Amino acid sequence: MIYFNKKVLILTFCSAGCSIQLFQVLSQFIQFPVRTEIIYDYPSKMIVPDFDIFIRNTNLLNLTEIYLKQPKKITQICKSFVQPSNATIETLEQFNDFCSKAFKSYEFGLSLGKILTVGDIEATNVEPLIPKVRVGDIIRSDLCSIERHFNSINTFLRVSCKENSKPIEKQLVRNIEADERFCIMHNIYNKFGVRFAHTNSSINPTIVSYNDIEREKGENVLTFLRYREITIESSEWPYQPNCRHYNKTEIFNECLRKKLFQLYPGTIHMEDVVRAGELAKDSKFEDLRTRLHSPVSQKRKECAELVKRPQCVEKTYQTQGKTFKEKGRGIGMICLESQVDFNIILKTYPKYTLTEILIYISSILGIWFGVSIYGRLMEGFVCPRIDEPIFQKVDVAQNVKRFPLDIQ
Repeated sequence: MIYFNKKVLILTFCSAGCSIQLFQVLSQFIQFPVRTEIIYDYPSKMIVPDFDIFIRNTNLLNLTEIYLKQPKKITQICKSFVQPSNATIETLEQFNDFCSKAFKSYEFGLSLGKILTVGDIEATNVEPLIPKVRVGDIIRSDLCSIERHFNSINTFLRVSCKENSKPIEKQLVRNIEADERFCIMHNIYNKFGVRFAHTNSSINPTIVSYNDIEREKGENVLTFLRYREITIESSEWPYQPNCRHYNKTEIFNECLRKKLFQLYPGTIHMEDVVRAGELAKDSKFEDLRTRLHSPVSQKRKECAELVKRPQCVEKTYQTQGKTFKEKGRGIGMICLESQVDFNIILKTYPKYTLTEILIYISSILGIWFGVSIYGRLMEGFVCPRIDEPIFQKVDVAQNVKRFPLDIQ
């Protein structure tokens, strides 16, 4: 029969259990996980954001000039959208008569983009579209600047309004219009869209993210918008997700544009959004995905490797609003309403701090061995243990002499 030492068996069991728990705790800690806290913030003031406006290129281009420049190509495009398709189009008047209805369609703009150059789009004049700003009853023309971006289908205007190079702020009081209403006046007709954006953010080419507006001649169109700001703050190394301070979207788009431009000099992918003045005026647009063995997907994957890490701070606006129309003098305004919703902040914090890990370790040792780190430290450093003195036992009774008592 095999006999086990009871103390050794208990010590082995406790050591194994303690080691497993310590390993689990420490392995989780060195992965540096994070927890996300959601904060609902009711601001006391709001900043006037940038206005992003998209306009179809067909609403800006002088199609007469395009016809005179490339009559055969644009006539062929027009015939694919009108009935009858075998109509005779040999003069400018015939072109305008047959093709005017097709100008407003998205498909026509998509096909037209394939014969345009960067110079054709940059030749359009967008400055008169946003002439003035209205603050209350005061009209000013010195507050806003326009930055133009475009692709083969749409032109994107970023209207940034500042006063003395500083953002314009509005005081907020719940359920009360504390400051004057801020509006931009515009001369944009037909179909377009608007959204709010941060100054340093990239242009969003996704049309569904814009609030649609449509305006005809002789209509007063008033649009009232408000926003909710959403902020995502991620943690830097060594904590997950190991964020990076950069503009993720801008770096990806710039990488893809350079790679495709190197493969096809003088050619831009139709969906790429470029800033006015960046490229040569004779650069052309093309749907590179339709080419045989198209490299677009492969290049997108290569550029995606550069932006795997999230942005440390990412701010976006949720834009909501309504548009009102009426017959009138043709006034167009986009107004910023006072914010009534709370902002949302998603912020990450370390899931385990060093103090918490020390508490976990102390608790594990205490559970398995009844050891208190605090007690051991106190005994060893603060109150050192003093060994008890050794005394020799002496039998006093043996050395005592006995004398008889004489009691009289």
